[in-house]
This record gives sequence, structure tokens and C-alpha cells, in this order.
Amino acid sequence: MSSARSPSIVAGPDPREPLPPVKSLTEWLRRSSDEQLARLLRRRPDLGLPAPADLATLASRLGVRTSVHRVVDRLDAFNLRVLEGLVLLAESSQPVALPDAADLLGRPVGDLLASVEELRELGLVWGEDNRLRLVATVSDAIGPYPAGLGRPARLLLGAVSDPAVGALLTNPDRLAELIATLPPAERAVLDQLADGPPLGEIRDPLTADEPIRTASPVHRLIARGLLVPIDARTVELPREAGLALRGPSPLGIAQLPPLVRTVGRTSAELDRLGTTAARDLLRLVAAVGRLWTRQPPAVLRSGGAGVRELRRAARAAEVAEPTAALLVEVMGAAGLLGATPGLEPVILPTTEFDTWHRRTRPQQWAELASAWLAMTRQPSLVGHRDERDRLITALGPDVERGTLPALRRQVLGMLGDLAPGQTPAARGELLARLGWQSPRRAIGQRPIVEAILDEADLLGVTAAGGLTSYGRAVLAGSSAAAEDALTIALPEPVDHFLVQPDLTVVVPGPPTAALAEELAASADLESSGGASVYRITEASVRRALDTGRSGTDLAAFFAQRSTTPVPQALSYLIEDVARRHGLLRTGAAAAYLRCDDDSLLRRVLADSHLAGLALRRIAPTVVISAAPVSRILDALRDAGYAPSAESPDGAVLRLDADQPRAPSRPLSRVAHSRSVLDSPRHIAELVRRVRSGDQLAEISRRVQPTGQRIPGVTTAATLGLLREAIRADQRVWLGYVDSHGTSSQHTIAPISMAGGTLRGHDEASGRLESFALHHITAVSVVEDDHRPPSADPATESR
Repeated sequence: MSSARSPSIVAGPDPREPLPPVKSLTEWLRRSSDEQLARLLRRRPDLGLPAPADLATLASRLGVRTSVHRVVDRLDAFNLRVLEGLVLLAESSQPVALPDAADLLGRPVGDLLASVEELRELGLVWGEDNRLRLVATVSDAIGPYPAGLGRPARLLLGAVSDPAVGALLTNPDRLAELIATLPPAERAVLDQLADGPPLGEIRDPLTADEPIRTASPVHRLIARGLLVPIDARTVELPREAGLALRGPSPLGIAQLPPLVRTVGRTSAELDRLGTTAARDLLRLVAAVGRLWTRQPPAVLRSGGAGVRELRRAARAAEVAEPTAALLVEVMGAAGLLGATPGLEPVILPTTEFDTWHRRTRPQQWAELASAWLAMTRQPSLVGHRDERDRLITALGPDVERGTLPALRRQVLGMLGDLAPGQTPAARGELLARLGWQSPRRAIGQRPIVEAILDEADLLGVTAAGGLTSYGRAVLAGSSAAAEDALTIALPEPVDHFLVQPDLTVVVPGPPTAALAEELAASADLESSGGASVYRITEASVRRALDTGRSGTDLAAFFAQRSTTPVPQALSYLIEDVARRHGLLRTGAAAAYLRCDDDSLLRRVLADSHLAGLALRRIAPTVVISAAPVSRILDALRDAGYAPSAESPDGAVLRLDADQPRAPSRPLSRVAHSRSVLDSPRHIAELVRRVRSGDQLAEISRRVQPTGQRIPGVTTAATLGLLREAIRADQRVWLGYVDSHGTSSQHTIAPISMAGGTLRGHDEASGRLESFALHHITAVSVVEDDHRPPSADPATESR
């Protein structure tokens, strides 16, 4: 990438002039080209937010603990193993030569060049190939047991009473001979610990009077010095023993990811399989919307819908509870569900649900699939218990996981790397490849990844384990392309059906939206697939009449849409239910029940099943109750009657009119932070500013300050420069103001920094001095040729 910067800014050294080895990370960055700095900022965007003032600030940010951990967690298995090898070799605080790392890893130097360059580009390693150094906190990010090896013997010998043990562990030949003569039981223990982690537990403590020959293999290994007890019940395998047990390539690992075998299919075949899941998804979302319109669940105090409400939705949709949780969470992410305001909020479909329902099926699916891909929710957690043993509920706060969108894209990206139509032969191989790509996260992510793959199959994003063409389009961020692909894959919708003599309705294909809505109101779905089967019952006909349709409307609907003659049994059923429907009418007084049929009204008053309504007759045709209208309707229907609701003016009330809705979700207020990834031009400008600031800092450091600097604040850049100087054994120049306000300057060789104090040997006095960090006003590295400090910019306290 070309760098757009001012001609007056120097972009690194002249490659024709030989340069001495770099001695600090800041100097390494200064020698880097603009292109190298741009790649660093692109790979680690947090380094550029806010824009660093100079290269010293950028160098200090490279060692920020959270940033380093984030980068290390993204390394693949081979690059991570190379970094672990460098950590093992760099524990003596000396530069590491690439050939030494190659010997430890058991690979030619050429195999490591690309990996080392990758680690340099990520800002984890710096220096030439024969003088590699680690950025601060990289060792902390790797952990105390790099590559699963224990700590060195020199750190563990304090727990060993026999001095001969130290000589044994540090002598490779004697150590190899001893391991070769071990009995099988003891060798098995060592082999298990050598594979990592190197810690083991002692189950039976050894008593003082028990002979070693009768002790367990672990105790005999402790006596031989091959295991070191670090507490009463824990032993550790020293690093030297682990390396000897692993053989000539102790850190060997595959350089390439595991192979994923594939099954050859066609893209059209995957699309055809995925359309079944896509159609089911749309049908189930509509079903949940209708159910929660009629019976909205209350919002729990902790947030979300209760377990009973989710179980009821699962029964109504005839799916498993995990599938119902996925549906509800996706609907919530798409803005189709929301909570109402007030003291007793409930969860209802939003006004966006009605808009979504009027769209075409490809548009509906693309909206849901895109919402699933981007949502920061983990539906597979619903129904489990959290760390406080509380049940995790759907739409509740405990399902939130901010890292899921990136993980979904990573998992689906592996499927996207396969050729269209190709599917993995085994899911385990796909998981193994993912584990190689992110080994530090593999163990914790495996159940989440399996849940993601299951969800993708249920949504139609994948089919038979491979990406559908419309799933690829959603992954690429093109909803329009996904709609076009799904339109081609979906069969043409039909607007007719076949009514069978047993009162079943067969729809020979996906129904149109209007037909599906009418059938959902007047019949019960029994099976779906290429053809859907509905059954007409007395309850389904009464449900249709409750929505305001008349018996004549229903008869006309079946006669017009059926390609077969309407069975006489269906006509009789509609006429009979319509004739009885509405004879009993209820409305809101407290609530009242009126009926012109005196005998029917007497029978209702005498019905023991209705005693809980406390019905009281106030007129020959009117009965009142303190129960609400909805409860009266449900109780009468459960008792076998066919009531209908009416408005205050006596008209039959349509129960689906003016359906309750939650307010639409407000527009998301997304905070768009400034990022160095905006454009190549932005990156180039940031590099130019950093170089310019570096030059200004260098110039200002050469000029003696005319006024007294204000102490009291120690910047991160100051601490980073001091840590680097201690690690590299470099002298530093300090500007210092003591507690009395007297300023002074010191050139010291720092040896430690802890407890807010810097300790080092002062060149002027020749004594070990201590300096309070908050009294330091300026810091710079002193060159070996005793020139005024100019290689590293001064870091001023603000």
C-alpha cells in the first residue's frame, strides 16, 4: 500500500546504509516503513484509538494487556506454537535467534519465516530474525505453562531437599537414561503430564514410615526427582523432563489446518433442501405471533418470558422448547416482538410484525436470517441455569453474548470456503479445523459452535451441513441477492387446495400468504412439507367465526378455493356451528350474558361447571357476572357452549380486530466510533501524524526545558518505556522533582519498578537510588555513545 505523507517526514531508514541492531521497541517502530506501520494499525485497530501522539506512545500501547490477550486469542495453532517457543526461549530476557526456535520446534528455519513475520505484523514480536524479542505482557498472555510444559527446574528446586536432583534435571543425558529405565506405570504418569497440563494431584499422601517401594508411582517419581511437589496435593513436571519425554520435536505441530473432507452435492440440491426449513421458519414465526397476540406472556421481573409461556408456545407450534427459544429470540432480534410499557408489561408482536407479515416470503426469510446472523444473543442458553443457579429465560438479559456475531461469521465462513454445493463429510472435522484456527478458544466454543450449526440448519441458512446459495448471500451481507436466490429455489405458491371427505385439506405446495392466513383461521395444521395437510374441526370453524367471518363466508371460501367438490359433511358442520354461534352473547358491563332462548339461559345458570363465574340473572334474557368477558367466553366454551362476544351496540365483536400490539422498537442508536479502518487514506494520514509527532518529540527533547514541569501524573507511555529499559538493560535519563519542589536530572541504570517506585544505579553518585514514579517529569533512553538522548522521544508527564 502506498503511503500518502509529506515529503518532509522521514519514512524509516535508508536500506542502503548498514544499521546497528535495534535496542528498543520504539526504535524498531521508527525503522519500520509506512506500509509496515499501516498493516500494524489495520490488524490491531485499538492501537490507533485515539491517535497516538508519537511512536513511543504506540510502542507502549503494543504491550497493553487486554490488547495483547485479544491478539493472542486470535492466533491459529501453528502461529501460537511458534510464539510459545519464543516465550520459552526468551525467559532469560535475552534476544532469541530464529535457528534456536527452529531447533525447539523441530522444523526448518524456512517453515518459521512466515509465522514470525505474521507475529511481527501483529505487534507481538520485534527485532531481526537473529535478535527476536517479545512485546511486554506476551508472556503473561501465554500463561505460566507455554505449550503445556512446566516451569524450569531452577524455579522448582526450592521444594527439593536433595541437591543431586538439580544436577539430574539439568543434565539431558542422565535425564534421558533415567526416563528410559522407568517402569511402565511410572512412565505412563509422566507421559500424561508431558502432554500438558504439567500438573497432577496426589490422592494418597505418603507417610513418613512408608517405604518407597510400596508407594504409588507418583510418590516414586517424586523420590526420583522427576516430579516436584508444589503443595500438599499437587505435583509439577519440570520443563526439562517434559522436553525429554516429548522427544526430538517437543513443540511439533501441524503447520496446515486439519483437512475437512467433503461430500459432493449440487448447489440446487442444497437450496431445495433448505427451502423446507425456510418455509417452516416463516410458518412457525407467524404461529408464535398469532399465539402471543391472543395470549401475551407477562414480562418477568428479571426480564424475558417465563418457562411456562415458552413451553406453551412450543406446544402450540409443535416444536421442541429449544426451537421455540430460537424462534422467539430471532423474532426479538428482528424487532417483531417487544414489551409493552406500564406497570404490568407483556410481550406482544410489534407493529413491525404486521409489516413483516405483508412482505413476500423471500423478504421475510432474509430479514429473519440477517437478524439471526447479527444478533448478540445465544438462544441455546435458554432453559439452562447461570452461575447463580437462576434459570435463563427467553428474551431475558442473561442470553446476551457480544462475541456471537463474529463467531457465527467465523463458523459460516469456514463453510463458505468450500465450493458451492460441497458439505463437510463429518461435523467433527469442521470443529477440529475451527479448533486449529482458534486453539485458545476451542474448548469453550465447541458447544456454542455446535449450537450455531444446528440453528443454521433450522433457519435454512445451511442444509445437510452446507451453505445454501441464499445463506451465502446473507453471509455476504446482500439481502437482495438472498431474496433473489430464495425466490428461484422456492416452488411457486398455490392459491387452491383439495378438501377430502374426512374433512382434511391438502395444499399441494406452499400456500400464498392470503390462503395461509385463511387456513390458519379455519383449520388446524397437521403436517407440513412439500404439501401441507390441515384438518377442519368444530373448534377450528368456531375460531373462524370468532374472527368475524360468517358461515356464508366460510362456505364460499372452501367452495372457491377447493379444486374438489366440498363434502356435504363440511357444509353441515359449518351450518351447524354457525347456527349455534352467537346465540349466547357476552359483553362488558362487569360482564353480562344475554340470550333470547330462556331454556338455554336456565341451563347455563344451572350448569355446575360455570359456578365459578357467579352468574346472576337480572332480567329474563340478561345475566351478569363480575368475571371479565374473556374468562366468561373461555368457561362457556369449555362447558360445550358456543358464545360470541358483542359490542355495546349489540353487534358481533370481531376478536381479531384492533389486535393488541407492542410499540415498535426505537431506532438503534449505534455509536460509530472513529476507526483507523475507515479507509487506506485514513491509515496513511494516521501514520503521517505519528511520524510527525515522533519528530517533534525528538526535537523538543534536545532542547533544555526553560520552565519547571508539573509532576504528579505518570503516563502509560512513561511506564512502558521504563519497563522496556529494565528488560533491555538500557540506561535512562530522568527529569525529577522531589517533594520539596526541587528539580534535578539523573542518568540511571534501572533494575526494578514496583510499588510506585523506580530503583536503579545512579551514574553520578554510584549508589542504588529510589525514585517515586509520580515525581518523574521526563524519561528518555540514553544512547551507548553518550550523545544527548535522541533515539527515543521523551515521554512527558501531563
